Amino acid sequence: MFLRTKLLVSAVSALILSLGACSATAWAQQPQPTTPGVSAPQPGRAGSGRRGMRRRTRMGRQRALAQINLTDAQKQQVRTIIQTQAQSTQTQRTELRQLMQQWRTGTLTPEGQTRAKELRQQLMESRKGVHAQMQNVLTAEQQARLKEMRELRRANHEKFGRRKPPLD
Repeated sequence: MFLRTKLLVSAVSALILSLGACSATAWAQQPQPTTPGVSAPQPGRAGSGRRGMRRRTRMGRQRALAQINLTDAQKQQVRTIIQTQAQSTQTQRTELRQLMQQWRTGTLTPEGQTRAKELRQQLMESRKGVHAQMQNVLTAEQQARLKEMRELRRANHEKFGRRKPPLD
């Protein structure tokens, strides 16, 4: 009986050791991040990258417009304003995108930097114009509701902090 117990204990310990060795080998074969402390980006995540930032911005604008109860005529006017602005700034955005690609590759000249700043300024002015046009579409009640929502968002930014500032 004593011999049976010894054999059983040794068999169980051998099984545990072999399982431990197999799991350690499997774990070691998994790809590890190349930079210590930095995890690889998660593919398929909605909020990853610049595209996700644009999507969040667009969705935030749509959510805000939905909360102020636009009429169908107002929705059509807003849609027209946004489409007109997108078409009128297409060449500027394309040129800025090309300059940003040059910046990423390290081939951006000082003239290119100056041009990029000019383009950003022009696009910002265009967005301000769109904002003014959209304000003209809204009623006084809708403007008040939008202002209230903006103040609430700013209060939350102060309370919880803003996102990281963009790299310039």
